[in-house]
Amino acid sequence: MEIIALLNKVLLPIHIFFAFGSLIIFWIPVFTKLGGDMHRKTGKAYVICMWGVVVTSVWLSINNVIEGHYNASIFLGFIAMITANPLWYGIAVLKHKAGLTKSYNQKQMAFNILIAVCGLGLLLLGLSIGPENGVLMMIFGALGLTSGVTIFKDLRNPPTKSNWFITHMRGMVISGIATYTAFFAFGGRTFFENFLTGYWMILPWVAPTVIGTLIMRRMRKKYEKKVA
Repeated sequence: MEIIALLNKVLLPIHIFFAFGSLIIFWIPVFTKLGGDMHRKTGKAYVICMWGVVVTSVWLSINNVIEGHYNASIFLGFIAMITANPLWYGIAVLKHKAGLTKSYNQKQMAFNILIAVCGLGLLLLGLSIGPENGVLMMIFGALGLTSGVTIFKDLRNPPTKSNWFITHMRGMVISGIATYTAFFAFGGRTFFENFLTGYWMILPWVAPTVIGTLIMRRMRKKYEKKVA
């Protein structure tokens, strides 16, 4: 137990450091020149911070199990998973600009199946808890189930062509959405409780998805304009 306590003292500050770093750096590649030196350097820094968040989140999730906080552990673990997936394919696709390989498609399929199965479990857990305390689990469980659409689509027509920029951009933005959502759900929860009550507490957790969608549309138009 002393070792676990020591790990918490060391890893929690590291997790917070990487989390705040990713929250801040995320916006720099969004508003800098696509493919430019600043975009590339800050993008690499963002990826490093995000992997730091994912790795430390896995430990924090395990620690919640040890302390008996099972629901928090499951939710945090799922957030780490849906953060790792877009982060991985958003970077991996840069190595497949000429075309997607069989290995890439298999790994992406495995990720999507895992998220869909865990999403179903999270949704059922949220339903069993009830809307008052399980609403976030239901929302993100349903979000995880949307991976099932991608699974059936890829089974029917395995992707071979790589629209690498769109995939890269979507992966990075979705990972940012997951990070901001986790921040509002955990780190910023106490702060927002002073201003938002009842179901209004859902607002800061849903807002990152709405804003992230708008960012993806903006960057896609920016890229299409650059190509044209």
